[in-house]
Amino acid sequence: MSASRPTTIGKYRILKELGRGASSTVYLGEDEFNQRHVAIKQIHAHLLRNPETSESYRKGLLREAKIAGRLRHPHVVQLLDVDGDANPPYLVLEYVSGSTLSVYTKADQLLPVSQVLDIVYKCCSALDHAHLRGLVHRDVKPANVMLQLDGSIKVADFGTAFSTTGEGTTQKGLAGSPLYIAPELIRGEAPTHKSDMFSLGVMLYELLTGRQPFLADTEFAVLYKIGNEEPPPPSSLRTDLPEALDHLIARAIAKKPEDRPAEWPEFADAVLNVSKNLPKSPSKDRASERYVQMRVLPFFAGFTDAALWETLRLGRLREFAAGATLMEEDTKGESFLVLLEGRVKIQRQGAHLMTVESGTTLGEMCLLQPDNPVRSATAIAETAGVAVEIRGDALKRASDDLQMLFDKAFIRLMVNRLIAANKQLQTWAGLDVFVGGST
Repeated sequence: MSASRPTTIGKYRILKELGRGASSTVYLGEDEFNQRHVAIKQIHAHLLRNPETSESYRKGLLREAKIAGRLRHPHVVQLLDVDGDANPPYLVLEYVSGSTLSVYTKADQLLPVSQVLDIVYKCCSALDHAHLRGLVHRDVKPANVMLQLDGSIKVADFGTAFSTTGEGTTQKGLAGSPLYIAPELIRGEAPTHKSDMFSLGVMLYELLTGRQPFLADTEFAVLYKIGNEEPPPPSSLRTDLPEALDHLIARAIAKKPEDRPAEWPEFADAVLNVSKNLPKSPSKDRASERYVQMRVLPFFAGFTDAALWETLRLGRLREFAAGATLMEEDTKGESFLVLLEGRVKIQRQGAHLMTVESGTTLGEMCLLQPDNPVRSATAIAETAGVAVEIRGDALKRASDDLQMLFDKAFIRLMVNRLIAANKQLQTWAGLDVFVGGST
């Protein structure tokens, strides 16, 4: 591809290719007159060889330019220039340094909750600006929001925007990415600003949890889920999220448009209210410290970085003092612990059984025996320490990859315990033979 890269497009010097799609290539260019970098979107030359399709692509580019030209907002990528008569035609956009939000949808790359809410608040402002000018974006998703190096954001790619005034793209067919499409669009209804609200709600869910709310194996299954199923609340996947965020997202991704916020300022105010009342969360340094501790524990052998971060967010960090009862025998168990720091005494009916240290799991048998989830022993902290507590119902809602890793870890744990028990039996058997032989 680099061999065919042009050296100039119009008055712009081409520095490198930024991306390539089905119909166009985006280049990083230099506007020497204004001394700035620009992004140049150029239609593929081979698409213009047929006169009929050539006209269609040229009109499409000019339509996109006309739509983009209506938008002047600090959080929208700006149109700078267009040449629909060039061969091939191109448009020139503001160049945004940084990365798309797609980078921050992975479990090990999630942004702080407060920053995510700030991003969504700014998206509300940008999309309201478009709505007031008769435009529905129709493809709101992490890949179309740029996070700049200074922390500001830009909403990009209004190429499939729907014009409620009859200008530009007016087709009612499905557009955008299936994972973010609102239910009413699946039913064939016309796009509105509330369709964009749904997409932004899905994006918010993904940025907070690292998971898609309607993910499925096929596009048809995705669309079915969007229209008929409710995803698990975000707080059930990440214990540091407040219930207020559950309510905010549930309203944004409501199946019926009338159940979503009436206008963008209402959505923005709801985001701001949640942001103002966020509980104080552990610092990133503290979370990183726990992550480092988990990486070296044998129980987590084979866990990827993303899986470890998902585990941290899925569970609850439980700090305890010496003498604290962590688990009590003959009670129902709904969670298990992975000890990160400290020593814990295991007792049964007051009799000391053993002392365990960091890396040990406590209470997992209740999950492995769902028909009899009763604690068989009491766990009392011998020293102060820290553990990750994970509820069984939360683990069931975890990603398939994480559930598989925990299954493997539990199997390893059971095998190691069987081996240890077998060695102990062999030791006892040897002692019996020795004692018997001496009498």
